[in-house]
Amino acid sequence: MNRLTRLDCSLNCGFQDHVIARVARIEFQYPTQELAQLCWLIQLNPGLTHLSLRSVDFRSSLEVRSLARAINSLDHLSHLHIDSIPSRDNWRHVYWTMFLCCSPSLESLVIRAGDVPNEFEPQLTPGLEDLDVMFGPLRLYSDSEPRRNLKHLVLPMSKQADMSLYFHILRLCPLLQELDLVLIGSREKDIRMIGPWIQQHCPEVSIVRIRQAQRYHVEDVVLEMLAGLNTSWNALHTVYYEKFVDGDARSMVNMVHQHHRTLREVRLIDARTVYSDGIRALLTTCAGLERLEIVNDEGPTGRARIEDLVAQPWVCHGLRHLQMRVIWGEFEDRCPYHLQDPNTIMSPKDFTRWVLLEKFYFQVGSMTKLEVLGLKAYLEVDIDTIPEYELYNGIEDDMRDKASFPQLFTLGNEGTDRVGYLNYLCRLKNLRELRGSIHLVSEEIEATFRQREVEWVAHHWPRLKVIELIQYQAAKPKRLKGNTHLNWLMKHLPGIDIRRPPFVNENNPGYLHEWE
Repeated sequence: MNRLTRLDCSLNCGFQDHVIARVARIEFQYPTQELAQLCWLIQLNPGLTHLSLRSVDFRSSLEVRSLARAINSLDHLSHLHIDSIPSRDNWRHVYWTMFLCCSPSLESLVIRAGDVPNEFEPQLTPGLEDLDVMFGPLRLYSDSEPRRNLKHLVLPMSKQADMSLYFHILRLCPLLQELDLVLIGSREKDIRMIGPWIQQHCPEVSIVRIRQAQRYHVEDVVLEMLAGLNTSWNALHTVYYEKFVDGDARSMVNMVHQHHRTLREVRLIDARTVYSDGIRALLTTCAGLERLEIVNDEGPTGRARIEDLVAQPWVCHGLRHLQMRVIWGEFEDRCPYHLQDPNTIMSPKDFTRWVLLEKFYFQVGSMTKLEVLGLKAYLEVDIDTIPEYELYNGIEDDMRDKASFPQLFTLGNEGTDRVGYLNYLCRLKNLRELRGSIHLVSEEIEATFRQREVEWVAHHWPRLKVIELIQYQAAKPKRLKGNTHLNWLMKHLPGIDIRRPPFVNENNPGYLHEWE
């Protein structure tokens, strides 16, 4: 193999292989014996443009220098992913060296942090007794020449690392567009410092992704840093934050108001404390917003109150992806609406609740560009009202799992004078995925999502590929015993998947996206 253009190699025997045409993927069982052969293979392929190295396990300074020389031999390299370089202070100059040994053609540099198996301080200049002494010092590109091709940079930020490393690299990336910072115990003052450097040296950054290795409670500092970026120089259109734990509502609102003219995509993953004010600001001020994703599958937090969601009209009419959890409240009348006597007199509070729900349904239905809709209803659970003999571990999660949005996924029942709001979503002609609180474990949806509804779905959502109605099964069902209306739906929308997803870490879709 000497004409490769892409090489993806994992030095971890547990690596899960992926098949992609024209990409060599190699899995070594004994990484300590194979790094030298890997470097040799890299140097055999000077035409490599994409190089991804997973679970690199450095055992000596010689291995570090060998990899640096191999990378330096690739004059056409455009994408480099190295996982893992330890985030310790005595490895700081290795990051800098890897950056300088890359060709100026580099467009994307991803460096992930990891642990070093044994303590040693890497020596980047070979000594007289080193096996590579005949090669001399490492060949590095100029540390003053801007890397004008570099558009995407991923760096781990550690509290042990000298911030000058980041400043040196950012100073050489004047046309950087995407910046990923992996926070590893980072100090607040360091995060505050990096904002002005982005502003000064990387004015074209438009995509910022923040990943916390653990929960460090620095969300407000990050949001303040983002809010401080001047939009006259910086068109911030994408914000991705993983492990968003402790953000304050005011910090979120400030960030949104600073960038509301340019924001296109906001994704808050594992979001513990995202408040209604911030969500409302996104929906009611960001006219260009195309994706809003606020996800926390570990608990009931990261949610918006329906009163806030309907207080003002949404202005993001180009919204294509909406995913969030909604607190819509509860009714005084505990009897499910679809089972109530038509002659029941509704209380003023319940009437007000229905008015809020109807406004919310209309608002969602007016987002005619929606392709992915994932709404989860949040249900307050008071286990003190449940008889002790019915209690069991996980009952709160099970009860919340049965929550639904009243009458949203039904056309109603004229015979019993029960209203339905499914028609409010009739303009979502582009809908491909419907997720969230639509499971048949909900008694209301099980009783009201029937033949009329599935015919309506097939007619109004012809592009629908996913609707999360039933529990996950290993194989996509073709027929369900005793479920004629779902069988009808699968027949008339061939290929549709009606399963809920399995429990997997969907927030980390995999490294293949680094090359897309």
